[in-house]
Order: sequence, then structure tokens, then C-alpha cells
Amino acid sequence: MKGEAYANLKYLRYADQAEAAGNPELATLFRNSANVEANEHFDREAQALELGSTAKVNLEDAIAGEHYENTKMYIDFAKQAEASGDVKVAAMFRQIAEDEGTHLRAYRAALAKTAQK
Repeated sequence: MKGEAYANLKYLRYADQAEAAGNPELATLFRNSANVEANEHFDREAQALELGSTAKVNLEDAIAGEHYENTKMYIDFAKQAEASGDVKVAAMFRQIAEDEGTHLRAYRAALAKTAQK
């Protein structure tokens, strides 16, 4: 499933690049392939694995992932970049960590609302 999700996003990026380079036919090919990766392959695999559940379970899963990305993963990436002297990449990872913190807070708020119902 991770391969399908990655291919989807990668092909969308390639489509944007092809479009910017003035090649709309190639852009369409990449977008169509991205659509199949996400809406057919990924979806079938997700159904087979029974990915997704109740709103509460889905939010708890999202919270766990965003917490890890916000407090550990991207912070560690930033530290590694700083250790190798790449302050620009370190700043990028810290910004991404902040974005993940925003997602984390939004999911926590949604979970709190779900619990009140």
C-alpha cells in the first residue's frame, strides 16, 4: 500500500512538471496513472486489509502518527541535517514538524468533539 500511495503522489508531481514544461499529454498520462494508483490499487488493498474503522479509531490512529512525526521523526531528521551542516534542510524538517503539530491538534480537537456526541 505504501508503494501505491507513494506512486500516486510521485506521478502527480511528475504531471505538474510535465505541464510546466509544456507537455500536456505526458501530464495527462501521469495524472491518469496516479488516479489508478490511488483510487483502484490503494483502495482495493485498503479494503482487503480492512483499513479504517470508526471515527474514534481512525482519529486515534491519525493522532498517533502525527504525534510521532511532530515530536520524533522530523525533529530527528532536522538534527541529522544540522549535524551534517545543512541548516536549510534542517529548517525545512522543523517546519514540517510544526505542520504535523497543527494536524495533531486538529485531530485531537476532532476526537474531543466525537467523544462529546
